[in-house]
Amino acid sequence: MKAEHSRERKKSVKTFVRLLDVLLLVAILAGLYVSSSQPYYKQDMRGTISRFIDEQAVGERLKDVSFRYGKQEISVEASGIDGFIEFFLRKGTHFATFALLALTGYRVLRRFAPFAVALPWSAFLTLAVAVLDEWHQTFTPDRTGQVADVVLDASGACTMLLLIVLARAWPGQKRRDKR
Repeated sequence: MKAEHSRERKKSVKTFVRLLDVLLLVAILAGLYVSSSQPYYKQDMRGTISRFIDEQAVGERLKDVSFRYGKQEISVEASGIDGFIEFFLRKGTHFATFALLALTGYRVLRRFAPFAVALPWSAFLTLAVAVLDEWHQTFTPDRTGQVADVVLDASGACTMLLLIVLARAWPGQKRRDKR
């Protein structure tokens, strides 16, 4: 009787986790859609950043940092210190969001397919979402889709998928390849 109760409990926990994975996947996709539907001015963080930093001190330390992202120069001189910091916050958020999307997509696919199928399909589907996200931005006022952003998003996804591969290869890791 106790063993049967334990099996039922494990089954209900698995069902809950599966549902949570699907809900998280849907939430990430919905968040991306809403975010890429908003014009830049609704997402502008520069004023908030300015309130929390000493622009002169930070600007002095970062004044010599300059690089190109896509066709745009990224520097304190070109964007101001608040714009420069905002750039890294935005791109870091993109990287992390697509890493989480790849992980969640992998977890959902893994319920139906073996590792060798779930991993590349999660990579492909995450890349497709990145392309569609940038394309969608081309229809939003004051927004542009950039190939550089697709590359950044894909980098986040590939980093997460590489971590999954490394975690599976770690000694002592249980194998669940029943499918």
